Amino acid sequence: MSQDRVNEILARRGLPKKTKNTITTREALFNELEEIRERGFAFDREENVMGLHCVAAPVIEDGIMLGAVSLSGPSSRIKGDRYETELPEIVTRTANIIQLNSKFS
Repeated sequence: MSQDRVNEILARRGLPKKTKNTITTREALFNELEEIRERGFAFDREENVMGLHCVAAPVIEDGIMLGAVSLSGPSSRIKGDRYETELPEIVTRTANIIQLNSKFS
């Protein structure tokens, strides 16, 4: 999303704290969004629910985000290299396959 669109959403919803890990400042949010754009995938580090980790990658067609692929699970089991490397590769690869298949449908 563009920065303007993110600002519209923030004006409506704010940044309510859900857990001790929730991003609650605009600066931290925009820094995180920039990192996500650079990486091509996002982490949820117990930001919505304590004890739950998630990795997600966007499905994009012609510059428009159509959806996302994500994997979630208990942070006690999804951690370390599996969380930081293996799962991002899986969700990114899956999102890429969906994108390629949608172009040939």
